[in-house]
Amino acid sequence: MRHGMPWWASALVFLAILVGGGWWLWRRVRATWRSVRALNDQVREASLLIAELDRTASRLPTSGDVQLAVFVHPYDAHRERTRTRAIVADERRARRQPKLPPWARR
Repeated sequence: MRHGMPWWASALVFLAILVGGGWWLWRRVRATWRSVRALNDQVREASLLIAELDRTASRLPTSGDVQLAVFVHPYDAHRERTRTRAIVADERRARRQPKLPPWARR
């Protein structure tokens, strides 16, 4: 008397393992392919944005006489900083003015 599975049952188990592994592998490959395509789209979009930034930056005016802070007199640096802060505060106030309720406007 022989114990165990017949040869065709072993072949079916082996085939089931192969099919299951192939199915699992196909799912992983498909997910990876989707990720690669999404990453490629993001890289393409980023490169277009960088190209647009380069074009915009080349059109901006440049100031030729920029000095390092260590070579500027402290009084001049303080005066420039105070002037810049006042300009920024005025711009902020102008942006916020339309959003304020009527009773809060000056």
